[in-house]
Amino acid sequence: MRSDHGRRKWLGPMVSLLALLVAYFAWPVHQRGAGLVASILLTLVAVGILGWAIAVQVRRHLLDDEKAEFPTLVTLLGVVVVVFAFGYYRLEVIDPGQMSGLRTKTDSLYFTVQMLTTVGLGDVYAAGQLARQLVLVQMVFDIVFVAAAGSMVVGKVREHMRPGREAGGAPRDD
Repeated sequence: MRSDHGRRKWLGPMVSLLALLVAYFAWPVHQRGAGLVASILLTLVAVGILGWAIAVQVRRHLLDDEKAEFPTLVTLLGVVVVVFAFGYYRLEVIDPGQMSGLRTKTDSLYFTVQMLTTVGLGDVYAAGQLARQLVLVQMVFDIVFVAAAGSMVVGKVREHMRPGREAGGAPRDD
């Protein structure tokens, strides 16, 4: 019964991540509409909101607040990837040449995940000054917020692997 609850707990975040990807690829990006400055500002505002939301989840976890939800954190990290990917793609559409090797939304998603994982293969990179500034924002964001979230993940894994816990994750009453 407990594992059924665990599966249902993860269903929401998995559906959310899938919906995020569908929305990311479906959302039209044209040169019309918001200009370069507005697009960058919108990306930065979204990043600020995400940073705040991740900080709240990490703080709740550190305080052992019952409202701290690990699946919520996973969803937030998915939103982070989509926001940065969209920002990079929009920047390249509005100001071609800012991102070398970035031609499609898939390229942008690929580059964002490279930045997040610090792989940096070099086939897609920030060529323009504005793109480099956005990359710097992502680097700092990843170091501060994603590292804190990663630390929380490691703590959760250690907690569930600790001796004296039952297979379902609950502490044994000995």
